[in-house]
Amino acid sequence: MSENSYLFSSIAEQGDPMEYDLIIIGAGAAGLFAGARASAAGLRFCILESMNQSGLKLLTSGSGQCNITNAEDIRSYPERYGKAHKFVKPALLEWSNQDLITFVEKEGLPCEDRGDGKIFPVSRNSRDVRDLLQKLSQNGEGRIFWKDPVRSIEKKGVLFYVKTGSSQYSAPKILLAAGGLSYPSTGSTGDSYILAERLGHSIVKPRPSLTPVFIKNFILVESSGSAFPVSIDLYREGKKLHSFMGDLLITHKGFSGPVILNNSRDMTPGDELRVSWLPDRDREDLDQDILNRIQNSGKKSLPSGLGQNGISESLMKGLLKKAGLSPEMKMNQLSKKNRISYLKEIFSSSFIVDSLGGFNQAMVTAGGVSLKEINPRTMESKLCEGLFFAGEVMDVDGETGGYNLQFAFSSAALAVKTMTAE
Repeated sequence: MSENSYLFSSIAEQGDPMEYDLIIIGAGAAGLFAGARASAAGLRFCILESMNQSGLKLLTSGSGQCNITNAEDIRSYPERYGKAHKFVKPALLEWSNQDLITFVEKEGLPCEDRGDGKIFPVSRNSRDVRDLLQKLSQNGEGRIFWKDPVRSIEKKGVLFYVKTGSSQYSAPKILLAAGGLSYPSTGSTGDSYILAERLGHSIVKPRPSLTPVFIKNFILVESSGSAFPVSIDLYREGKKLHSFMGDLLITHKGFSGPVILNNSRDMTPGDELRVSWLPDRDREDLDQDILNRIQNSGKKSLPSGLGQNGISESLMKGLLKKAGLSPEMKMNQLSKKNRISYLKEIFSSSFIVDSLGGFNQAMVTAGGVSLKEINPRTMESKLCEGLFFAGEVMDVDGETGGYNLQFAFSSAALAVKTMTAE
């Protein structure tokens, strides 16, 4: 282990630590919101942050505008978290999206629905959200210590002892809220995983989520920047695993957009994506339409004669090439075999996943502290009394659109409520 690695040595003999009711590790979205709730509850607490300022990842949310939550009925929220849907439900119902909106607006930060269900501050400035939570965290007896990464943590009796690079702290309650591994430049370097393991927890292997995919021998480069509503079937070793619909964005090296980001957690290199570019169109109906066009516009080139049918010209040319057809061909040159090849590319165009975007591109982390070891009704560890979790450190990753921030806030609120009720 390098000199910069965590040194989990005994710290009980290092002198008298600063005593608190609660120590929060991580001043991101979950940590700051926990601080705001702890301050309101009158707890004496501190937040330990490794970076030189709070909420660096929060500042990037929504392209800097901060999509804090979603207007969807909270009862429908759990399905946005994949396999974690049962686990997230108690926290979401305890602190809902409407609770969050009411809370921040009461504190002077008005919000609005962008028109697609995504909720932003009216100012469209993520710094306003960060600054509000930071201010609320420092009300009362709350303190934030920046540039103070945790070096070790251990429990003796009913107290946790935490050592950082410069100080020592003790408290009967610890909240791990230092995030996952996505956007490591913001401080999300997996620190909480190491601490959780040292306190007896197991970690589900972290992997990038809400990330783009890169396609082998990608042929649709000229359509990069275009978005289309599609349906996708995901295959692995010839077996169909999932089907999903949504907006797909073509990039220079593959695909992104909500339908890819939200389902990237289930994809691995080598998977096959079969894309239908016209999911609402009937195959036989389109074939008949092509036959009619051949009869009426036989001398036109394929791009001109086929018409767009909701497909851009650049995408059509790419799909024609993928089908082995030249855009210079005339409509009256299309054989039945040619039509079948073209229709296959329209309704089931095959793409092989070469790789997925890494943690530098992933919006969130899939994997983390195993949910089997956390009580979903309290956010407290089942293995170590007094240890709580909030946000992305857990094996929870939601869809894009405000769902991950909402869970960060909800889990933090539930954890603090549990602490103050004891």
